[in-house]
Amino acid sequence: MATKKAAPKKAAVKKSAVKKSPSKKSAVKKAAPRKSNLDRLVAADVISQESVGQQDKAVINKLSAAEVNTLIKLRKKMGAAPLMTGGSGGGSRPNFPV
Repeated sequence: MATKKAAPKKAAVKKSAVKKSPSKKSAVKKAAPRKSNLDRLVAADVISQESVGQQDKAVINKLSAAEVNTLIKLRKKMGAAPLMTGGSGGGSRPNFPV
């Protein structure tokens, strides 16, 4: 019976010995501070900061990103709404669906 001889092992190259050139390093981007849903809606002029109570803030910040994006897109499609002054409406925006 013939026996098989083990193939000679190749010399292993250590990964630490291989150096990357500094020009190929990827730039590490710092993430921008994340805005709350309330901040995004106020910045997009969907709601006014003054008319939001503490309980409302908690509910708004529980919305998903998709829901907030939909509200912002809807405001853009409907256009700017004038704030109602006086009357029973207080400071609500009349053309925004509830």
